[in-house]
Amino acid sequence: MLTDVTVIVLSAAVFLALILYLALEQKQREKLMGIAFFISAGGGIIMYGFGYSHGHDGVLSHVSGMLKTLIDVGRMYVGMNNEPIFTKALEITGSKNNIWMVLFWVVHFLAYYSMASAAILALGKGAIRKLQLILLNVRDVELIYGITDSSIILGRHLAADKHVSVVFVGEADSGQETAIRTMGAVLFSDETAIGPGEGFLNLLSVKPKKGNLRVYALSPDENANHNYVLHLRDLLQKANIPTDRTSLVLLGREERHGAGLQADGDHYGYGDVKTFDTSELTARLLMQKYPICNVIDFDENCRATEDVEVLLVGFGRMGQEVLKKLIANGQFAGSEFRAFVFDPRIDQIDGFFRTRYEAMLKAYNVSFEPYSGESRQLCSFLMSHAKTLKYVVIATGNLIKGRGIADDILEMLIKNGNNLPVYQCCSGTVICHKMNDVNETSSLHDADILYDGDMDSNAMKINHYYNDPNGSMQEQWLRCDYFSRMSCRASTDFLSPLLHRLHADKRELVSEGKLQNLGQTEHLRWNAFHYTMGYSPMSRETWEKRAEEFKRQERAQESNRIRISKDTANKQHACLVSWDELDELSERENKVTGKSLDYKQMDIDNVLVVIDILEDKD
Repeated sequence: MLTDVTVIVLSAAVFLALILYLALEQKQREKLMGIAFFISAGGGIIMYGFGYSHGHDGVLSHVSGMLKTLIDVGRMYVGMNNEPIFTKALEITGSKNNIWMVLFWVVHFLAYYSMASAAILALGKGAIRKLQLILLNVRDVELIYGITDSSIILGRHLAADKHVSVVFVGEADSGQETAIRTMGAVLFSDETAIGPGEGFLNLLSVKPKKGNLRVYALSPDENANHNYVLHLRDLLQKANIPTDRTSLVLLGREERHGAGLQADGDHYGYGDVKTFDTSELTARLLMQKYPICNVIDFDENCRATEDVEVLLVGFGRMGQEVLKKLIANGQFAGSEFRAFVFDPRIDQIDGFFRTRYEAMLKAYNVSFEPYSGESRQLCSFLMSHAKTLKYVVIATGNLIKGRGIADDILEMLIKNGNNLPVYQCCSGTVICHKMNDVNETSSLHDADILYDGDMDSNAMKINHYYNDPNGSMQEQWLRCDYFSRMSCRASTDFLSPLLHRLHADKRELVSEGKLQNLGQTEHLRWNAFHYTMGYSPMSRETWEKRAEEFKRQERAQESNRIRISKDTANKQHACLVSWDELDELSERENKVTGKSLDYKQMDIDNVLVVIDILEDKD
C-alpha cells in the first residue's frame, strides 16, 4: 500500500511539473518551485520531528532523532518517505484523524514536485539547447544582437520560417529568456558571443560552404552595434566566409556606417547591408503605409491636378527624417510641393540639418515656423490652409502631447471641410488618427520593413536593367555600391504605389502620353532623392572641367575614366535640373563621350522596369 501511494503521488508531481513547464513562463515556474520547496521543507521538519520526538528518551536519543529528521527530510526530495515513523507517533499520541496523513502526503507531493521541476527544468533546457545547436548545422542563421522587446518581435517573425535558426546574442531578463525559448530560438549570453570572440562562428556552425548568415544589430546603443558587426566581420573574413552568404541590418546612422560595411571589390564586408536609425525607418514606414500619391488627384494622363501641401509639427530627429521623406515622395509632374514646419525650438535644433541639406532647402519650398503645435499661429495657419492641405504629420517626440495636437488639428480640419487623417510618428510606430473612427497603428515589425524581400528583389531588377542584361542579377547586385542600392530601393518604394494608384501597372494600360508624364514624375523623384542624400547641382564650369579631364583620360587610354556628370566625392550631379533641360545635357555629354545617352529615356525606362516588375507579380 505504501509503495502504491508513493508511486501515485510521485507520478502526479512529475505530471504537474511537466504541465507547468510547458504552460508557464520560467519566472513563474521558478516562483512556484521555490514556494513548494519551502513549504515541503518546513512541513517535513515538523512532521518528521514530531515522529522522532515520541518514543525516545534521553539527550542522545533526541540528538539522534534530530539527525534522522534531517535525513528523512532530504530523502523526501529524491522520492522517498518514512511513513511508519510518522504513523507510529500518531498512534502513540492517539491522533487517529486522517487529516494528518493527508497533510503528510501533501508535504511529500510538494517535495516531489520541486524535485521534478528542477530536474525537468535542467534536462529540458539542456536537451532543447542541444537540439537547437544541431539544427544550426543544417539551417541558415538569423543572428540578432541586442535583446529588446522590439528585437524579440522581429525574432518571433523570423522564427516562423522553419528553414532558419534564430540566434539571440546579449543579456536577457527572465521574461525575455522565456520568450526566446518559446519561439525556439537560441540565446548566447557569454563573452565569446557578445565579444564576439574566436570560436563563436564554430558555435553558429558558420562555414565557407554552408548556408547563409543574416545579422541584425539592434541594440539601442548604436556604437555597440557598429563595434559588434565590425568584430564579426573580421571573424567572417578570417574564416573565409563568402560575402554573398552574409547580410546585415544595422541600427545606426546610414551616412556614417552603411557603405563601409558593405563588400565592395577587394574590400571585405557583408554582401548586403541595410543601415537605418529608428527615426529614418519610421519615416519610411509612414511613406510605405500612407503614400502621398493616394491623396492627390491626377488626370487621365497621369499628371497631377493638385499641389502637394504638407504640414509637419515637430522638427527633432524624427521630424527631420519625415521632412526628407515628404520631399522625396511628394514630387509629381503637374504639381508644386510646399511644406510648412512648426516647432518652437526650430532655431536651436535645425543648424546641422540646414547645413547638410542646404541645396535641398534651396530647391524646395519649405517654410519654418518657430511656433508650437498648440500655438495661435498654427491655428491661424490651419484656418487659411485647411482646404489646400494634403498631408499632416505630427512628430513631437511625445506620444500623449502629439495625440492631443492631432485631435485638435482633426477637429479644425473637419470644421473647414477637409476630412484628412493626421499621422503621428513615434519611435518605431505610425498612428493614423481619423475623426470618428478607430485609429490605425503600424509598427516597424508589423510591416515587415526590416525583412522585406520584395523590396530588394525589385531593386535588384532595376539595377539589372542598368547592367548587362545577360549577366547574373545576384552578382550585379553584390557589385552594386551602397548608394546605388539605396537609389534603386527608393525608386521602387515610390513608383510601386503610384502606378497602382494610377492603374498604370501594366504596359497595355500606359499610353505614350501617360508614359511621358510618369517619366517626368520619376525624374522629379530622382532629383528629390539626391537632394535628400545631400547632393547639389553641378555648375556648368565644373562640368566643363570634368569633361576636359575625361578627354585627357581617354587620350591616355586610362581604363577607369571619370563620370562627367556625377561627382560622388563632392556629392554633385549635373542631372539635378528640370525635365526640359535633360535633352541639352544628354547632347552635350554625348559629344564628349561619343555615346548615345538619353537621360529622359532613362527615367522613362525606369518606370517601364517597375511596371514590368508589378506585372510579373500578378
